[in-house]
Amino acid sequence: MLVAHRQQGMTLVEMLVSLVAGLLVVAGALSLFSSVIVAGNTTLMLSRLNQDVQSVTDIMVRDIQRAGYHPSAAQGMDGDASAAIAAEAMVFSMADDLYASSGASAPNCIRIKYWDDGDVVQAYRYDAADRELQCRSTSSAGKCDASNDKATDISTLCNAGSNWPRFLAEDEISIDDLRFELVSGGSATGMRTIRLTLSASHVDRPALSVSLQREIKLRNDGY
Repeated sequence: MLVAHRQQGMTLVEMLVSLVAGLLVVAGALSLFSSVIVAGNTTLMLSRLNQDVQSVTDIMVRDIQRAGYHPSAAQGMDGDASAAIAAEAMVFSMADDLYASSGASAPNCIRIKYWDDGDVVQAYRYDAADRELQCRSTSSAGKCDASNDKATDISTLCNAGSNWPRFLAEDEISIDDLRFELVSGGSATGMRTIRLTLSASHVDRPALSVSLQREIKLRNDGY
C-alpha cells in the first residue's frame, strides 16, 4: 500500500513575515552605517575648523607680541633723546591702538606698530556685516595685503571702508566674533597683556563652532 507524502513549505504569511524581518535588519544596518559616516564627516569638519582658527590665532599672537619693538629702544634707555622718541612711538597704547566699532561690546580692531627694516603699521579688524577677519599692513612682507595707510587716528584706520582684504581665505569659515581686551598689568613688570578672543563656525553647518582665547604678553612694553 502506497502512502502519499504531502510536501510542506512556507506559507505566504510566513514568507511575508520573514521578508519584513529581513528588511528591518537591513534598514538598521544602513542606518548605523549612515550614522557612522555622518559622525566621521562632522568630526573631520570640526577638526579642520579648529585647525584653521588655531593657525590664524597663532599668526595674530606672533604679530601682537611684536608690538612696540624698535632697535633704538636700548639707545633711548642710555639717554639718546631721538632714539627714545622713535622707540616711544612704537609703544602700544590702549587709547590709540584699540577700537570698538559701532555696536561692538569690546574692541574688535587693533593696530600694531613695530620696526622691521622700517616702521610697520599693521592692523586686524572684525567686519560684522561680512563676518570676516580682515588685515592691513604697510609692509608687503607679512601675511596681510600691503597698504600705505599710516593713519594716526585709530577710528579712521578701522573705519577705512572696503579697502580691507579678507585675512582668512577659506570660504567655509564664518567669523562670529573677534575682540581684543587689554588686561591690567603692573609697572613692576613693565609688561601688559592683551586677551584675544576669536569665535568661528562652519558656513554650511553653523552648529559646528569653535572659540579660542589667548592672553598675549606685550614683550616690548614700556609704559
